[in-house]
Amino acid sequence: MSTENSSLAKMLALLEAFTKDRHMWTVEAMAEHFGYTHSSTYRYVRELCRAGLLVRMPNGEYVIGARIVVLEALIRQADPLTKACMPMLDNFTRLLGCHALLSNAYGEHLINVVHLPGNDDIELAFVGGRQLPWFRGATSRAILAFLPRKRVRKLFEKNYEGERDKLNWRQTLGLLNEVSDQGFCISREELQKGVVGVGAPLIVSGDVLGSVTLVFSTAHSQLLDLPAVGRNLIEGCTQSMSTLDCAVD
Repeated sequence: MSTENSSLAKMLALLEAFTKDRHMWTVEAMAEHFGYTHSSTYRYVRELCRAGLLVRMPNGEYVIGARIVVLEALIRQADPLTKACMPMLDNFTRLLGCHALLSNAYGEHLINVVHLPGNDDIELAFVGGRQLPWFRGATSRAILAFLPRKRVRKLFEKNYEGERDKLNWRQTLGLLNEVSDQGFCISREELQKGVVGVGAPLIVSGDVLGSVTLVFSTAHSQLLDLPAVGRNLIEGCTQSMSTLDCAVD
C-alpha cells in the first residue's frame, strides 16, 4: 500500500472511534486510542473537519459533522439497494407487525442502514448505524452462509467472539450450512433477550450485498410459523434484488 493510501486509511479509521457510547473525542485521546502520533492525528482531524465529517466543539472535543447526516439522508433517497428493498420492508411491517431491518456488509463491517419499526414494544439494540457482531444473530448468519468459505474463515479468525479453535470452526460451518440449505436464518435471543429474528440474504449476480431481518418479540414469534415467514422473506428478497439486477443491466 502506498504512503498516500495508508494515510487515507488511517484518517478514515478515526471515524470508527465515534460510537453511541462515546461520541466526543479530543485529538490527544484519538492519537492514544489508535497509536498515531499527535502531529499526524491533528492533520487527519483537520482534513476531516474541512470535509464536514467532523466538527470542533468549544471545549476542544470533536463530534461527527453535518456531512454525515447529509450522506445518511442520501443513502435513504438514492442508494439503489435501499430503494429496491423499501417496498418489501414496508409490506412485511404492515402485514406482520414486525420490525424490519436492512443491513449492509461493508468489507469487515456489518451495519443496519434502515429500520422500519413494528407494533412490538421493543427497543432494538442494533439499529441506526450501529455495527452488528459477526457470527451471532440472523442478520449476520444470513450473510455468512452465502459467502465463500475462505472469506468466512478470515472473518472468523478476526471477529469470532469465542475461542477460535477447530471445534468452534466446525460448529460454525455446520450452522452456516444449515442456513444455506434452507435459505434463511432464525435466531432466538442471541443478540437481545426477548427478541427473535428471521433473516435472509440479498444477493445480486452471486454477490451477497447484505440481508433483511424481520424482528419480533419472543411472545409475538410464538404465534407465527417462523419457517413460513422465512420462506416468504426469501421470496421477497429475491424479487427485490431482481428489480435491482434489471436496473444495473
